[in-house]
Amino acid sequence: MRVTKQQEKQLVDAIEVIWDRARDESRHLTEAEHVQVKALTSEVEEIQGQRDINEQIKALGSRGAFRGLGESDAGGPGDLFVKSEQWRRLADPGSRGQRWSTGVVEVGGGWMTKGTLLEGAGAPGSGTGGGFLTSPTVVPGVVSKLFQRLTVADLLPSQQVTTNTIRYIVEGTATSGAAGVAEGGDKPQSTLGYSTVDEPVKKIATTLIVSDEMLDDGGVSIQQYLNSRLSLFVETEQDRQLLRGAGTNELYGLMASARGINYYGGGTAVGNKAVQIFKALNGTRGSSFLEPDAIIMHPTDWEAIRLLTDTAGQFFGGGPFQGPYGNGTQFQASGYATGANDSLWGKPVILNSTVGAGTAVLGSFGQGAMLGRRTGLTVEATNSHDDLFTKNLVAIRAELRVGLCVYRPSAFTEVRLA
Repeated sequence: MRVTKQQEKQLVDAIEVIWDRARDESRHLTEAEHVQVKALTSEVEEIQGQRDINEQIKALGSRGAFRGLGESDAGGPGDLFVKSEQWRRLADPGSRGQRWSTGVVEVGGGWMTKGTLLEGAGAPGSGTGGGFLTSPTVVPGVVSKLFQRLTVADLLPSQQVTTNTIRYIVEGTATSGAAGVAEGGDKPQSTLGYSTVDEPVKKIATTLIVSDEMLDDGGVSIQQYLNSRLSLFVETEQDRQLLRGAGTNELYGLMASARGINYYGGGTAVGNKAVQIFKALNGTRGSSFLEPDAIIMHPTDWEAIRLLTDTAGQFFGGGPFQGPYGNGTQFQASGYATGANDSLWGKPVILNSTVGAGTAVLGSFGQGAMLGRRTGLTVEATNSHDDLFTKNLVAIRAELRVGLCVYRPSAFTEVRLA
């Protein structure tokens, strides 16, 4: 038999009577009332279905049925549920396992959904996801992608320059005629010859387009973050060009063929990279009369050298738990023990992947070359380019202008490690 709307209303009114009585007495539902409400609700569910009863309960809530039960400003079952003493008791780990009642919350539309409510997000439409109940903890800042540590520019002395070309004079011929001279004899003449070298200043730059909204809503911190990232990109490219720049729009790097630095292919020391490095160091001393002050190599080549062992398995560079080769004393907390001061043949080892596996560059960086800085690193922003103004966009630009002077090519050697 079809149930009329009037019969449905009578059931709902009966539920409201129970709630009103509890409200007037400023208390929660008793256990008996809770059972009675649940039974009446089940009967209505069987008549019309879950969605209709939810609409009825929401209507009751809007008429104030939830007021007076401990929270005068409760907006519905969800508000009463999270603000009730029973909820606080339930959330307390020491109260787990106790029986409790939230009164009217049990009848609320969303809480009558069948299934288990979990904190994690459920599948769409499953009714089991409770992820909306909690808000995530937001950690300030950004976990940035890491880039290779800047090293090459720090090895070179730098000097401020004022034009787009750096000119320096090189003594190409220096022939000494000094000799012993007899009394009254002619003095031999020495010869000096000079030439000029012009090094071009090159620009290294990048841009990023961001919206006004992002800058406004993110505040000072987001602009500082973007500025620092663009600055890092420019300086990372500068490091690459100082080693492998190919000219034209780039610097001529140390390893460019136009520089004419020394090259050592390994000779008879093939198979022992440490010996190859020593021979290249010694050859550089002989060709330039300068003492090399650093070695740049790829991390994989340094690993092969650092892990060299003798026939007994002892590390030539000292083991992970003991000191120098042949010494049984344990490491102390020092840079050597932590690997902070990598060195080979008394020279600091600078790890840089740009040099390429199987290759090293060594030399007197402090005396053989110079980095000329026309402008330091600058970061600027504008919205006047093209249609950026009409689109509420801002262009951020980072750039610098530098030139590389290699005064003494013979002070550097590219080594083929094999």
